[in-house]
Formats: sequence, structure tokens, C-alpha cells
Amino acid sequence: MSDAAVEAAFGLRHRAAPRPDAPGLFLALAPMDGVTDWVYRDLLTSLADDQSGISLCVSEFVRVTRDRVQPHVLRRICPELDRGGRTRAGVPVFVQLLGGEPEPMAGSAALAAELGAPGIDINFGCPAKTVNNHDGGATILKTPCRIESIVGAVRRAVPASVPVTVKIRLGWDGSDRLAEIAAAAEAGGAEWLTIHARTRLQLYRPPVAWDALAKARLAVRMPVVANGDLCTEADLRRCAEQSGCHAFMIGRGAMGRPWLFRQARGLPEPDYEPVRFSALLGEYAARLLLHGAGERAALGRLKQWLRLGAPAFAEIDALFQAIKVLPSLPQALARLQLRPEDTQPPPAPGRRPRRESSSPAVDRASAPAP
Repeated sequence: MSDAAVEAAFGLRHRAAPRPDAPGLFLALAPMDGVTDWVYRDLLTSLADDQSGISLCVSEFVRVTRDRVQPHVLRRICPELDRGGRTRAGVPVFVQLLGGEPEPMAGSAALAAELGAPGIDINFGCPAKTVNNHDGGATILKTPCRIESIVGAVRRAVPASVPVTVKIRLGWDGSDRLAEIAAAAEAGGAEWLTIHARTRLQLYRPPVAWDALAKARLAVRMPVVANGDLCTEADLRRCAEQSGCHAFMIGRGAMGRPWLFRQARGLPEPDYEPVRFSALLGEYAARLLLHGAGERAALGRLKQWLRLGAPAFAEIDALFQAIKVLPSLPQALARLQLRPEDTQPPPAPGRRPRRESSSPAVDRASAPAP
């Protein structure tokens, strides 16, 4: 890094990350394993000349087993650590850790903070069978006392200036213990709690239970961030009405509506424009190739984006149906009506001050009082 870059990174590292209990609308980009890698985060936060509307990103999870993770693992999953813990657009990226043993989790958190992570998020929500069978993710929800122990160890291991946050689901097979789970996270020292409004056994099947989040809100003083099936502005409003939450984390909804974060802030953005959407996919493919992905991997990521975005619009579903059978990236780009020169990534953007609208479509005033 140049001297200027180091100085800029140092300044960003010491700037507090946005909080869900601060004035304004808090909209986080959800971590999705194998989807929201740093290339995707960098692309989405750069939209609209770095005015994407995204408050905060969380990295894909870093798996912690019996030993503290190594620096190269943290940097591989969250290379933003070498940029002050932020994307090139200046959006902070919390490092998410997943594991069931307090000491290795604490050691890994301390290292991440030392490397520049602006916050640590703990994953108690991953529903993957492989993860759960190896004492990670949502399986910890069965024993809330372990949540308090792990969160407490992490909180003690990192500086007070580094927020420790927790992501959970409603529970393993129901929401009966949600209040107990939330209270355990708070007792351990979590600064806020993000809840995917499904149980682990549901995986991603309907229905989403936004109303159940009220149980957690009533059990704790810390902010609760709502997550799950937030795909439109109307979804955000309904979620606010049913849950009382005024902060949100958006995941799959951003695949169909990448500009949803701006729409939610009341900024003028059309729902779907074929040329603009295709150009974004072309830029994504170009960035993947630029940073070392092969054409086959880039093609797989394009198909994944379209598959996750297909429920949003019939046009995206039609693109997915057409492209999912294509064997090569050039064929996929041709189907998107893109030329090779249309898929060149832009130069690294310079630092621009971030602006946020003061008239969000969903704000604190629209949510029911606690």
C-alpha cells in the first residue's frame, strides 16, 4: 500500500461503524456463504458512485475449530482488512466467525480486530447440516448458556471500541426459546442481534415469521435487526409493522433488486431495467476474472446470482432459464447481450464522502414503538 493508502486506511479503521440504534435507517448486506464474497461486496457498495445505501457488510463466515484461525485465512475471506476493514466505497465490513469453542473464537476475534476488523459478528444461525454436525451455527441455539459463554469470551478478547454482534435464527425447531436465546447473547456482551425469522429446521422454506422477532425485542435492551425475505420496500414496511424492528439486513433480496438499499432510503431507482441489470452482471463477471476466477467459476457465479434473483422478476427468471444450460461464459454474456468491451471493470474509485438520504421509505418513525 502507498503512504496515502495507509493513511486513509488508518483513518477509516478508527472511524466508528454505523449502528442500528443510531439516527437514520440501518440497512446491512447479509453474509451468504459462497455468494457475498468480497468481490460481490465491493461491487454492490460501489453502486451509484459509492452511494449504494448499504450501511454495513458482514463477511462470509470464518470457520473456527480447535485453534485460532491464521491471518491468511482472515485476509482471504475478508481482504478488506488490508483496507481499514472497509470496501473501496468506504462501507465497513464486520468479520463473521462461526464455531462452538469460546477460547478459539476469542483468539480469532482478537486477531481479526488486530488486523483491522471494525466489528466481529458471531454466527449462530447457519442451518447447513455439515456445519451443525460439527458444533457450529444454529446447533448452538439448543443451549443458550453456550451462546452467553462464546459471546462473553469474544467480547473480552477485543477492544471495547470493536462491536461484537450476533446473528441467529428463531430457534432450532420453534421460537419458544427465542427470548432466552436473545437474553443470553445480550448477557454475553453483544451490542446488537440480527435474527433470520425462520427456524433452523425450516432452512429457507416459507413462512417467514417477522412477528416472532417481537419476542426478542421485548427480552433485551440492545437493538434487534430483522432478516429474512426482505425483498421489496413493501416487505420492509410489513416487517417493521409486525416485528417493531427499524433496522434490517438484506440478503437474497439484493440479488433481484441490487438497488433496493437506495429505494428503501427514498431515492429514485427503477425496479428493473434489463440493460442496467445485464451491465451489472457483466461487470461482476469481469471483476471475478480480474481477481483470479476462471471462466467456469465466473459462469457459475452468474448462474447463482440469476437463480437467487429469479423470484423478483419474470425477466430475471427468463434469463436464468436461458443461461443455466449454457456451458461457457462467452455464451452467457452473449445471452445478456453484452460485448467483451461491456464487461471491463472500472478503475479503482477514489475516496468520495458517503451520503445518505434523510427521507428513508422505512424509518424509525414508521416502526411501532417498543
